[in-house]
Amino acid sequence: MSTTPRFRIIEVSVPPSLDAEPSAAIIARSEIETEALREVLGHDDLADPPSTIVAGLADQRHSKKLMLAAVEDDGDTGQPRDPAQILGYAGFMLPTDDNVHLAVGDVMVRSSARRRGVGTALWEAAQDRLRAEGRTTVSAWTAHAPTVRDGVETLEAATGVGTIAATDAAARFAVRHGFALEQTERQSTLRVPVDPSQVAAWRAEAQGKAGEDYRVVQWQEGTPAQWLEPMAELNRRMSTDAPTGGIDFQEETWDAERVRHNDEHIAARGHRYVLSAVEHVPGGTLVAYTMLVMPRAKPEVAYQETTIVHGEHRGKRLGLLVKAANLELLADAYPAVRRIHTWNAGENDHMLAINIRMGFELASVEGAWQVRLDASGTADAAVGPGKESVASQPAPAG
Repeated sequence: MSTTPRFRIIEVSVPPSLDAEPSAAIIARSEIETEALREVLGHDDLADPPSTIVAGLADQRHSKKLMLAAVEDDGDTGQPRDPAQILGYAGFMLPTDDNVHLAVGDVMVRSSARRRGVGTALWEAAQDRLRAEGRTTVSAWTAHAPTVRDGVETLEAATGVGTIAATDAAARFAVRHGFALEQTERQSTLRVPVDPSQVAAWRAEAQGKAGEDYRVVQWQEGTPAQWLEPMAELNRRMSTDAPTGGIDFQEETWDAERVRHNDEHIAARGHRYVLSAVEHVPGGTLVAYTMLVMPRAKPEVAYQETTIVHGEHRGKRLGLLVKAANLELLADAYPAVRRIHTWNAGENDHMLAINIRMGFELASVEGAWQVRLDASGTADAAVGPGKESVASQPAPAG
């Protein structure tokens, strides 16, 4: 465990239940994340409240969760009791069903505690813990302004698509600690409601192209039993079909239980969802779906989660079909929503074209970073998967 004369690094206790009272460290994590996102984006739509963080840490069925915190040194050695004591945190998700080489997470520091070595101390302590867990690859995402000012040095993603300012604090930290920028994601925002007649026209256009062999099915909150296995298969394909650049991300293992658990996990984190899928009627299975997730704590906000079209059914505008259908369902079920946020790999031209057509506007850019750990403590650069990727004709899209 790392120590300094000014602060100490602790491992934060895992909450005893999904609905446990947030500890001081978890409250601080929400505060730090909110501050950082407001600083870069000008809003906190993407920040999690403490209750959501509790549920995420407590649920370790398909991934282990690790959180470290830098605590102002007050002579105590236990868990902190005051959120103000927390100077920064490092949080990581470690898959346990697949991708067991991987850790996904981030390091954030309060603005008032920067330039004190807090982030470096957290990352060094995290590396020790991740190595002990057998992890050799770490990926992380950083938020950046949508455009880079003239004259500012830039970093280009290894995919050749997308740049971020090399002078951004997050980029400097990542580069200094051996991370490489492998991919950028366009984070876009759609203001809703969209004109209902326009959404209906998109849906009719797409249905006309798809034909009678394809029909839309929809649900909220829980996957119907008949669709558990088809959803498992689509999610498995999603893990291999989405554009990942040089990301060291391997096929995920999905079954009906994991689909049910995903539904339960969304609810436990204080979220609701609407989902539209396409059934291939002759085959009796699902070949496309899209999901919007709404945090209860922020009724005006929705997050665009997975969108995928099975590779054998592309070219029929099923991506447009499910997105238009889901906008209709959202407007009917959650009329308070005013903003939808989505993420797409910069090279995902086809799905980006659909989103732009529907009115999504560039809001920020996310950098996807990765570093490989070895036993000696040195690092070789690489990268990991994005938040939302979508497969649709002619190439995977997000």
